[in-house]
Amino acid sequence: MLASRKLEIDTLRGLACILLVSYHVIGSSSTQGMRIDSGVLRDINDVFIYIRMPLFSFLSGLIYGMRPLKSNFIPFLKKKTARLLYPMLTVGTLFALLQFYVPGTNRETINFWLVHIIPVGHYWFLEAIFLVFCLVTLFEFFNLLNSYLTSVFILVLSIVIYLLGVDVNYLSLDGFFYLLPFFLFGMMNSRFPSAMQKMSTVSLAILVSYGLSLYFDFDDRALRIGIGFSFCFTLFLLKIKMKWLSYIGVYSFSIYLFHVFFTASSRIFLNYFDVLNTSLVFMVGLTAGIAGSIVIDKLLSSNSWMTHYVLGR
Repeated sequence: MLASRKLEIDTLRGLACILLVSYHVIGSSSTQGMRIDSGVLRDINDVFIYIRMPLFSFLSGLIYGMRPLKSNFIPFLKKKTARLLYPMLTVGTLFALLQFYVPGTNRETINFWLVHIIPVGHYWFLEAIFLVFCLVTLFEFFNLLNSYLTSVFILVLSIVIYLLGVDVNYLSLDGFFYLLPFFLFGMMNSRFPSAMQKMSTVSLAILVSYGLSLYFDFDDRALRIGIGFSFCFTLFLLKIKMKWLSYIGVYSFSIYLFHVFFTASSRIFLNYFDVLNTSLVFMVGLTAGIAGSIVIDKLLSSNSWMTHYVLGR
């Protein structure tokens, strides 16, 4: 099953990478990235905030569901520690140092005593998804995810907890509760492949979000669930296969780790030479973020220490 669907999964990974790199090229606000506060790029960037990280988490769950954990729980968590936390500590710390000391970057006040206890930039995802794997391992130990009905109950519970809000940034706990519903939804699409079950699950998630939003102030959390589930589910059903996107998707983890170094440096370089054309700055930043990360992956892969502690392999 995994081999037959690798192309379409990598295609979605490639799409998620483009959305992510575009986000950091443009910037999360008018004080970040390209520092634009209006226009088509700003509007698109703001819309896709409901899709980027949910798609990454959905794909993680989808792949996990194809090769689920049955035993050997401790070795599994050791592998996830190496895969996720080692790169977070090496690349994430380097990012924090450069962001703090290099002029022209989006400088932030960083308490280096709490680095990674308070998540650094977009590397919060690595901490959050690691916690997701820890919880899923616990669920698997007690065989709670082998039943569709039990899985639906856990999914709905995770949605409700996220909607009610967990405002704890330490160790990316808030990110953990944000990613968990999408991971579980992806896993269920692999583990319980009936189209009727999938459709009822996504409908249930949206109805729960909408119903609770009538009685509570969720800001945009209900939108994140509704749009995120709908978009991920639609992409999964379309089964898009594009070789150039799948090639990017193969390097999705390295692109996630390194793209910010290239998007920022390309922007600083262009600004130095007074290149201010918005479309050009965007395309150069997007290309640099993706291509540069792939080159770094190929270079570091020749060294076993770098492969293990930086690339997490």
